Amino acid sequence: MTLRFLRKLPKQKLQKVALICVLTLIAVVGVIQFYVLKNWKALADAEASITKLNDQIRQAERKARDAKQDIAYRAELKSFVETQRAAMISGDPFACVVREISLLAEQHPVRVTALHPGDTVESSGKSKRQMYATQIDLSGTYDQIGEFVRDLENKFPTAEIQSLSMSGNADDKGQHSATLNISLPVQPPEPSKNVREKGTT
Repeated sequence: MTLRFLRKLPKQKLQKVALICVLTLIAVVGVIQFYVLKNWKALADAEASITKLNDQIRQAERKARDAKQDIAYRAELKSFVETQRAAMISGDPFACVVREISLLAEQHPVRVTALHPGDTVESSGKSKRQMYATQIDLSGTYDQIGEFVRDLENKFPTAEIQSLSMSGNADDKGQHSATLNISLPVQPPEPSKNVREKGTT
């Protein structure tokens, strides 16, 4: 129907209609070229920028988590080192052993019959450190002695039990005599002032 209508139009009007159509098409192409495509590119750039920012945010969050874990780990490590250092023999080794063993024995029904002075020796483990080897004589039931030795190991987790011998007979009414040879870690001496100052320079 449109074609019939166009055929009936005079040639001059038909040319005007064709010109209007061409100009309209050019205008539409221009709008698409200079407005739609430009905005499309801007939108694509914005999406790329958002993706990049999201990646940076995720990296920053990961670094923040790692930093928190690192701080927590260092605090835990520091606490562990301080606990281990507190569980070491310091000062006069024998006096320290007498004090620590006596305090521990007060919490148990065992009876410490003798503490023998020992010697400072080198650890037998991979990490070479100074240990104080001493002998403890005690008496109690089998279970009481076992609990005392267990708590002694808990108090000095890096101690090395060299030997534990027990003796008793039927007349002892369940009581046993025990001899414990143990090496306790010795706290290393504090670095001298000159060494500390040298380490900070």
